[in-house]
Amino acid sequence: MKRYCFILELKEECVAEYIELHKNAWPEMLRAIDVSGAHEEIIYRYENVSIVFFSCEDEISEVFRKLGENDVVDKWNATVGPWFKKAGVTYLEKIFDLRQQLDGNMDQY
Repeated sequence: MKRYCFILELKEECVAEYIELHKNAWPEMLRAIDVSGAHEEIIYRYENVSIVFFSCEDEISEVFRKLGENDVVDKWNATVGPWFKKAGVTYLEKIFDLRQQLDGNMDQY
């Protein structure tokens, strides 16, 4: 399983809309994420930063490619896209993993 963590910075005035949309995500968007190969997606918020934890079997670029083939994703992106300060995601560097440390697999960072 591959795991990713990335952030998206929101415009301060759009945070409430972003939270509301995710608490009431469109069922067709949930299905699109699921069939794209996502195993898990968890989103946390800190101030105006969305912190996304994502896991999948394929590389995330492949999951995003599959998502891009779904019309509902275009609709979703048109809705949320203007809420972000900049386009794209910023991937975070993993510097510690308890399980990897305990298992002696530190080379997997």
